[in-house]
Amino acid sequence: MRHIGVDLHKTNFVVCFLNEDDTSSLETFPLSKAGITRFTGQLKKEDALAVEVTQNIYYFYDQIKAFVSRVVLVDTYRFSVIAKSKKKTDKADALALARFLKLDHLPEVPVPSEKVRQLRHLLQARETLVGVRTKLKNLGHGALTRNGIALSRAAFASKVARERLRKRDDLSAADVVILTAALRQIDELDQEVGRLEDEIVRLGKTLKGIKRLLQLHGMNLLSAISLLAEIGSIELFETSKQLVAYSGLATSVRQSNETTRQGHITKQGRKRLRTVAIRAVLSMVNRTQTPLMSFYQKKKREKGSGKAICAGGRESC
Repeated sequence: MRHIGVDLHKTNFVVCFLNEDDTSSLETFPLSKAGITRFTGQLKKEDALAVEVTQNIYYFYDQIKAFVSRVVLVDTYRFSVIAKSKKKTDKADALALARFLKLDHLPEVPVPSEKVRQLRHLLQARETLVGVRTKLKNLGHGALTRNGIALSRAAFASKVARERLRKRDDLSAADVVILTAALRQIDELDQEVGRLEDEIVRLGKTLKGIKRLLQLHGMNLLSAISLLAEIGSIELFETSKQLVAYSGLATSVRQSNETTRQGHITKQGRKRLRTVAIRAVLSMVNRTQTPLMSFYQKKKREKGSGKAICAGGRESC
């Protein structure tokens, strides 16, 4: 049995083949159909392979998973041996992955289903477009502010409100051009975001657990789908504490002798899950009285709003 470490890049991948007698060989392949075919032709069914998670990891994973006995997707941030190594080369990285795979000492990332992968891509695209839209609204507010006009966020929130902005005649010539451009792009982005949301709902409305989440007061369909997509498979977590740790919402603990100190949240986990959980809490705590809102208000009085939100995120997990 060989243990294979792969350092994956956008255009190529470096492979270390580590044999049972600890001898190794290195080879570089282009990340193309021909390169992957040449690589898979050298694989054996009993081989085990480790590769760090990158943007194109699932493309690579789908191409090679049938040719080996095991594929380990490695958490880049938790595998600090590579990140902190003084000898940081592609070949050294591939060798380190192979050696730690042989020791079975790699922080593994679970492989989500195809549906969950697609939902994550769609949700990331939606978040990017919403961010661009926010920047355009700020651009429009800037044009208004330079002309002594201060309006609330609602001024850009709807088509009717944006149409009123187009009819204003109290802006300088340059700011009219800037505001018009911003409004035009906001209209286009609204349509694109709407199309993405329709596809997200189509794919995500049948996710396991969606009906139960929607029973939470203040939880909407898009937030529920986002939360489940970022979690992936809930069966991977035996306890709620494991899920909290996976999201990075667990509090850090420092213990020495009889002294125990709890610090900030670790942020060592899935960032997007942490963000979605906190956003969900923010949307729910301002609703009518619920157990979560009571918990948030109690923590807010004790530790302030910031820590209360994080505590609420842990509670929602």
